[in-house]
Parts: sequence; structure tokens; C-alpha cells
Amino acid sequence: MSQRAIDFVNNWIEANVDASRPTDMARHDRRPKQLAEKCAADAEAAGISESEIKDGLGDLEICMITAIDRAALAKESKHA
Repeated sequence: MSQRAIDFVNNWIEANVDASRPTDMARHDRRPKQLAEKCAADAEAAGISESEIKDGLGDLEICMITAIDRAALAKESKHA
């Protein structure tokens, strides 16, 4: 498991995922896939391979679903 891959993805999510609504996978929400692709490209540019990310975190798209949902919930909580 690569801690640097985990740290990279966590920092990337913090800087790049700001959602006002949760994912809607029943309607084929494209945001998780788009974010996963962008994160993977940025990681590759930083010298971190997709396999290194997968070893540390599993499926990056699933990580993005979770990140979007958490960001939306946090926003919702602030406005409540």
C-alpha cells in the first residue's frame, strides 16, 4: 500500500471536489468518472501510477462517489 498515493488522492479530493448535490448513479451521474479520470491524470503527472492508487485505495471512481456525497452532505449540514 502506498501512503503517498493515499495522501495524493485525499489532498486532490480536498482541493477539487466541491459538490452541492450527492451522486445520482441511477441517472448515470458522470461526475465520479470525470473526477476519477482527472485525479488519475494529475497523479500520473506527479509520478503516481493508477496501479499504485488502486493498491492503496481501490477503485478511484468509487472513492469519488464517496467524496462527492461527503462534500454534498457537508454543504447541506452547513446550511441547515
